[in-house]
Amino acid sequence: MLVPHLYFNGKSEEAISQYVKAFGAEVKQVIRHSDGEPEKGVLHAEIFIHGQRIMVNDNNLGPPDLVIIYDNKDDLMHSYNIMKEGGEVTAPMIEMDYSPCVVALRDRFGVGWCLMVGQA
Repeated sequence: MLVPHLYFNGKSEEAISQYVKAFGAEVKQVIRHSDGEPEKGVLHAEIFIHGQRIMVNDNNLGPPDLVIIYDNKDDLMHSYNIMKEGGEVTAPMIEMDYSPCVVALRDRFGVGWCLMVGQA
């Protein structure tokens, strides 16, 4: 599944609120950074606008342009091993609250990608 990803540099909550009002967006998930770092804002959010899933965050790692959601880690690893050639890993492979496996990279053409396994 290919998902657009929007990066708001501290204004995710504001943007989500506007999209709810303007488009009737459905907010499926909002995970904020820990209480010790509220200035970092939204770690991960998912909204749906007219049925389209959109991911949103305030992370300072630079925005991925697109997110690919895989059914399993083997398929993710296949793509990752090809995409990282000549590219740069911008966030190492880790487990998050919203995915058992997430990694971000910028490919050799300058496109940002987040590869992640969907929750079961």
